[in-house]
Amino acid sequence: MDVKRVCSSYDATSQKDPSEETIDDGKHVIKRYQELFDSESMSDIVLVVGLSRYSAHKFVLTTASEVFQAMLSEDRWQEGSQSEVTLTEEEECLPVFRNFLRYLYCGSITLMTTTVLPVLVLADKYCIRPLCESCVQYMLQHIVESPDTNRALSWYQYAKISGYTQLQEETLRFILSNFHIVQNSPDWLMLNKSEVQEFLRSSDIVVESEYHLWKKLAEWFEHQDEVAVALKELLPLVRFSLMTPKQLYEIESSELYKEHKQLFSEKFLQAYRRHSLLSEDVEKLSNTMVEPHRNFSSPDYGISCSLTLINYQVKAKIDSKIIVDNFKVPLQFNPSSNKIDQMKACFHVEFFPKGYFQPHVLYHTYLGKHNEKTTLVIRRMNPLCIPEIVSVEVTMVIYGKKNQVQYVAHTVTASHQFCQKTPKLEIEDVISMEKFQENNSRYLVNGRLEAALFLKVTGVQDARDGNKK
Repeated sequence: MDVKRVCSSYDATSQKDPSEETIDDGKHVIKRYQELFDSESMSDIVLVVGLSRYSAHKFVLTTASEVFQAMLSEDRWQEGSQSEVTLTEEEECLPVFRNFLRYLYCGSITLMTTTVLPVLVLADKYCIRPLCESCVQYMLQHIVESPDTNRALSWYQYAKISGYTQLQEETLRFILSNFHIVQNSPDWLMLNKSEVQEFLRSSDIVVESEYHLWKKLAEWFEHQDEVAVALKELLPLVRFSLMTPKQLYEIESSELYKEHKQLFSEKFLQAYRRHSLLSEDVEKLSNTMVEPHRNFSSPDYGISCSLTLINYQVKAKIDSKIIVDNFKVPLQFNPSSNKIDQMKACFHVEFFPKGYFQPHVLYHTYLGKHNEKTTLVIRRMNPLCIPEIVSVEVTMVIYGKKNQVQYVAHTVTASHQFCQKTPKLEIEDVISMEKFQENNSRYLVNGRLEAALFLKVTGVQDARDGNKK
């Protein structure tokens, strides 16, 4: 047979041969590489990691990693001429090194919240970019976990020092909005002092109360080698004046306080002085406005209200508006005052989770302005009767649920000055409605929209003379 003549009878430039078919036996190639993993067959190097020894192949290591390529191929590295190389790894990386090495042979690895960070550390060290990207994507998808498996704190720390901007931003957002979860996670007691300082400086933390924040902080102090040093640096950031006298007394009864009483004295003196002045004369309230609220959910503070809509996805737009009327917000934390009602600003809150509409409807037709954007509207009540400018910070959180864990899934913040000219704050597009309409939306809790609004008064100014209170 004239093979050349037969083959040349097909014109490569002509129409595609209908018999053409691509054969993909890649899985068999991968299987051959998998069989080489930690095998002495054709092995030309041994990696010693901790107490473990792994038979490896230079061609696999050098084609997968720039670092291994330099280490094992370049003359300036002595490892290139050695048949056995000792690798020094972080202690937490030792248990996962075998799986990491196996990834170089087969391209797959099983990750968990407890193992992904040491795997990422190894991937960064040896410049395995695809594995780095996969680890970060895994972290972004698993920021929300139950307290016992949550690793947002340690991931945030590593993201900051390694330049993973998106991971840093997402973990920080989760930490501040779900501080009760991270304070109950295994990483809390391992957190370093600089991160604790960062969080304590923030007024964006969503937490039940300053006292609840303190109780977990006290546990952290007890696990520090230099407790006195840590207390001296961090106590100024704890807002003791936002605790009740009873809570302050309970802290005084603790061993931590008794052992370091002198370090607490100044902050406790300020807190007790504030409560004493307020109980005697509410007019002196303005002189004690020194520590701002965090996003406290406890009713003791009176700065939060809930926004709930049952059966969100089947609710008609005209029936979806959520109203909180006569929302009275204290100008300052003062749960013991009999005159506290005189020191409150009153607001009317409306939230449109299925799009904004004006309330006047005729035959199911909207007569006024309407759109498809989720909208929050806050109005100051009786602004014409009260000649004051009230400055506020507003935080709205929307809860979600994942693996039976309820958490803050979305947060929006704004600042505003309420006065006669600007009696209303309107925030459009609080969250995209499409996020609610997704199948098994993570922004709904068992089909319900559950949200909370935190409204914190940051200053009061008399509009007639400009004096701040």
